[in-house]
Amino acid sequence: MKIAFRHPQSAYAIQLFKALGPALSAHQFLSWPADAPAPAGDIRILLALGAVSRAVVEPLAELELIQTVSAGFESVDTDAADDLGIWVSNAPAGRTGNAASVAEFAVMLLIGASRHLVAALRSNTDAVGTSNQSLSGKTVCIVGLGSIGRHLVDRLRPFGMTLVATNGDTALPPDGVTVHPAHELKRAIADADYIVICIPGSRENENLFDASVLASAKHGAILINVARGNVVDEAALCAAIRSGQISAVGLDVLRTAPGKPGNPLMAFPQALITPHIAGETDLTLKGTVTYLAAVIRGWDAGSKPESLVNQPHTPRKAFP
Repeated sequence: MKIAFRHPQSAYAIQLFKALGPALSAHQFLSWPADAPAPAGDIRILLALGAVSRAVVEPLAELELIQTVSAGFESVDTDAADDLGIWVSNAPAGRTGNAASVAEFAVMLLIGASRHLVAALRSNTDAVGTSNQSLSGKTVCIVGLGSIGRHLVDRLRPFGMTLVATNGDTALPPDGVTVHPAHELKRAIADADYIVICIPGSRENENLFDASVLASAKHGAILINVARGNVVDEAALCAAIRSGQISAVGLDVLRTAPGKPGNPLMAFPQALITPHIAGETDLTLKGTVTYLAAVIRGWDAGSKPESLVNQPHTPRKAFP
């Protein structure tokens, strides 16, 4: 079976390709750089890191499955996959180690933004003219209690913070966490010193953090985003930073990746911005390889992956 890994040219992608090779040795495993044509026309499984458009998959008449190597699948054209009979599956963050890795990174961004790390690193003196704050005794609102959000709860408890969250499902909240329904976002963040975004970058969440929502936050709040760049209206965020409504940000994601020098967010000294690397750890690498290898073994044996996210109209591969 031919399996192709479509990926950007990045160090993590190279590491992942090398690690997947031995796990997929029973198959013909091909590298497919995102800026290159398809390496073969009879690919049956496409492992995807990054965008997959209709134009990418339409020529692949034997393609049965698009398997993302991350939990996010919003960059895959699932409508096209439905039309063409192609299944789409993601790699759940809680199953690959990604959730733990991203939650750790979120804590780093919280501390870095609180201590104005960017300004400190740029300064040649001890005083950088900013007021640092401690996490202890502060209130944090975690927007989204999926696997990343729940891992983050566990990591923030030792800091002595008041924990608030929003989630689509308010049943069975983590111990000590006040959970609001997702539609009560403005109420949930009104008293929060920190807001951490952990929701999917779905169509429903597009520009969720717009001018109106940012204005409802506590004045001087710190915003952290380890989700997807499209959930934040960047123009509104820039305005909120300029006015002091948002005092600092820690962003692992921007609307356009990688961040471009012309993006005004990049110019703020109170903006700690990283290039979407929160999940890129040894833990995630090993967990992703293990998960993908299990999905492919099952697929080859006729088993339906538990992480399918679509239902093709006329699937090219049927299951009992």
